[in-house]
This record gives sequence, structure tokens and C-alpha cells, in this order.
Amino acid sequence: MSSAKDMAILMNDASRLLAKMAKSKKFSFELMNAAQQSKMEKVEQMIKSTGIKNIPKTSYTPDGLSLHFDSGKAYNDCCKLTLKLRWS
Repeated sequence: MSSAKDMAILMNDASRLLAKMAKSKKFSFELMNAAQQSKMEKVEQMIKSTGIKNIPKTSYTPDGLSLHFDSGKAYNDCCKLTLKLRWS
């Protein structure tokens, strides 16, 4: 039960970030450009601007963006969630 509750927290943050990306063409375009230009500080700042609490580690390839959410020590390292988004 505890792990399920902690995972729900990660999923809520992931949902909030995805909703911002789905609703704002400008945000998504700027995020993609920053990632493709290896401007990881800008990527992190943009992700933080969505108001999520668990900031994912990000990585990218020419094909897309990977977001790695981790519950960390605050939640006993119980949960990990990885999202992979393809550029289009």
C-alpha cells in the first residue's frame, strides 16, 4: 500500500508535466529545442516551472526525450517511473 501511494505521487507529477506539454505548443517546442541543444539547465528550469515536486532526471536522443522519476530517500527509494517521448 505504501509503495502504491508513493507511486501515485510520482504519477501525479508526471501527469502534470505531460498535461503542460500537451496543452502548450510553445512549451513543448522550447523544451525539445533546449534538450536537443544540450541546455539541460534550461530543460530542468522549464520542468520546474510546471510546479511538480519530483523533478525527473532527463536524457535525450535524436529520437526523443526520456524522463526518469525516482521517489528517492523521502519515499524509501520504493518507486521509479520512466517516460519516453518521441519527437515528432
